[in-house]
Amino acid sequence: MQWNTAILKRWAIFFFLTCSVVGCHSDTGPSEATAYYEFSMENSTLEMKDGVHLAVTYYRPVARTPGETFPVIMEKVPYRKDDFFALGDYEYGSYFAKRGYVVARVDVRGTGGSGGSIPESEYSEAEISDAEELVAQLSKKSWSNGNVGMYGISWSAFNSLMTAHRKPPALKAIIAAHGSTDLFYNDVHYIDGALHIDMYAHQIDTDNSMPQSPGYRIDEEYFRNRFDREPWIFTWLRQQQDGDFWRKESVKFKTPLEVPAYLIGGLLDGYRDFVMEVSETSKAPVIAEIGPWNHAWPEYGVPGPNYEWREKALRWWDYWLKGMDNGVLDQPSRMAFMRTGHAPATDLDTIPGYWRCGRQWPVSGSSTRRFYPQTRQQLGDTPYAQGSVESLRYRAGSGMAAGGWWGEQAGDMAADDAHSLIYDSAPLTEALEIMGMPQVRLRVAADAPFYQWSLRLEDVAPDGKVSLVSGAIINPSQRLSRLAPEALVPGEPTTLSTSIHFTTWRFKPGHRIRLAVSNAQFPMIWPSPTPGVTRLYAGTDTWLELPMVPTQNETSPGCVLPPPEPSDQAPFGKWLQSGAPVFESIRNEQTGESTFTTSNETGWTLYDNTYRSTELYRWDVNDAAPANASFRGERRNVFTISGDEIDLSTVAQIESDATYFHVTFTKALRKNGELVRERTWTDHIPRRYQ
Repeated sequence: MQWNTAILKRWAIFFFLTCSVVGCHSDTGPSEATAYYEFSMENSTLEMKDGVHLAVTYYRPVARTPGETFPVIMEKVPYRKDDFFALGDYEYGSYFAKRGYVVARVDVRGTGGSGGSIPESEYSEAEISDAEELVAQLSKKSWSNGNVGMYGISWSAFNSLMTAHRKPPALKAIIAAHGSTDLFYNDVHYIDGALHIDMYAHQIDTDNSMPQSPGYRIDEEYFRNRFDREPWIFTWLRQQQDGDFWRKESVKFKTPLEVPAYLIGGLLDGYRDFVMEVSETSKAPVIAEIGPWNHAWPEYGVPGPNYEWREKALRWWDYWLKGMDNGVLDQPSRMAFMRTGHAPATDLDTIPGYWRCGRQWPVSGSSTRRFYPQTRQQLGDTPYAQGSVESLRYRAGSGMAAGGWWGEQAGDMAADDAHSLIYDSAPLTEALEIMGMPQVRLRVAADAPFYQWSLRLEDVAPDGKVSLVSGAIINPSQRLSRLAPEALVPGEPTTLSTSIHFTTWRFKPGHRIRLAVSNAQFPMIWPSPTPGVTRLYAGTDTWLELPMVPTQNETSPGCVLPPPEPSDQAPFGKWLQSGAPVFESIRNEQTGESTFTTSNETGWTLYDNTYRSTELYRWDVNDAAPANASFRGERRNVFTISGDEIDLSTVAQIESDATYFHVTFTKALRKNGELVRERTWTDHIPRRYQ
């Protein structure tokens, strides 16, 4: 699960809440207010079968008539509803409560305000079983009409899908934004089966170690259940191969979904493939939408254009949870934003394009077109008859232009392409639009038993600027079986195949289509350990296949795209500092050294309490010694609660060599400036095809 700064800026770092019996009212005008419910916010707990109490905040409409009941929509995440996520939760809780829904925001056991110990990892058996029990209990509340929905973004999209596959009777529908069906190939720890060290891994281990809200007691129970628990980053690094650990809750390996699902993805989000995967296999009705934005909700995601997804969500809930025959299933159920091409940029507020809406994917008139790498960096329509071999020296630190994962906005890819094999089509004579997951096959060989391949689909403009369209990684050890990886045989050719992540794009007349092939995608993927050379064989077994759609110039009729509405702001807190993250990448071609850093600082208030969080992350590698890559993360949370300062700082360090990952994680807790407890974990974890 990716908790990136797009979410932090908008959703995160939030409040200690007690509106309780005092009603919280929204900032709506008089004409609107008459149509909306008043609502209260109430803190409570729900007891699980093993006696653990899970913390819940209810946003509950005030009944207009005696005995009036409401459906319940639940979100369940570990991101601390009483502080980190309080302000952001209010925007969504208030929206749906005003419109006649009880919103139940629950902290995962062992996190935030909930009791119990931190689970052994994300999406544990306990977490999903708790979700089943919560659905049942919420459906039986006196103010409930018996129908429950689950919703959320990222983590809560994941567990909404996982819970839906267990089919608890009261769960009637879900909404999932930026979820995943395959935790080893499409999550934040391994991308396409290759090791990814994300700042999230350090963030979540730090925040899980904070004391339980709302009391923030520092006692032996806290140490036992939270502070002294081994950080999850060790668990994830010990699971470098696909298997039961990753597949147990991955919905890709379960029976098709039978609970109706409204799915939302983003073209600049690393999880976008899940929308296609679930919509293709589900046995229940699905609404599927993929917009231009990053890891965020559609009304504020960057870049736009944006729309008010909550309006459609309300109609979705009304249909499934209130039984209203409102025609929500009669509208086009598949919607994707077609990017019509733009120059590379990292700061666009909106991008050019239009919306394609319909009843099915692939869209009517879809076709495929295959391109073949040839000599002299050409990409042609036919295989190169004579065959050719091109060599590429591995440069471990290349790839920074694409950023930290297959998402966010990317700059000009020309610098990365200088360390890649590149193949360009002839300038196009007419526009070519694609929508879907391009396919790639490569015939390759390598000097060493393990390298990785990075594939990037790009658009080369007449002025030479190169825009990233999409990409993928191939871990060749999984070429025959994900469950039984095998090393390459040095010097022996082999065939690799993969899908490039879902994308849309218009290649304009005069532009060239580029396939870029390299063996590094730093810092997205941890560098493979051996310097050397790989080879690519042109011919019938090396090609790129694009999913083409008929060219269109304007948004499809029937696309419902209401403009974003202002969200209600929580009356009990405010931002002190919500700075954008600062990224820096440094590549020294003379020394072969590459460094990527990111930092951020955030502050906010809730009632009379003050909260601050700062972080700094750094990735390093040298082309001459790629085995010796490193990551360092520093995070500090300082909460001032009723005059007491609680200060938790952590440092994570990962250093690799040819055979091991050397991992150290230190936690230090201070209260009012005095050290209360400090603990360090260390392990030397063997490298296994990573």
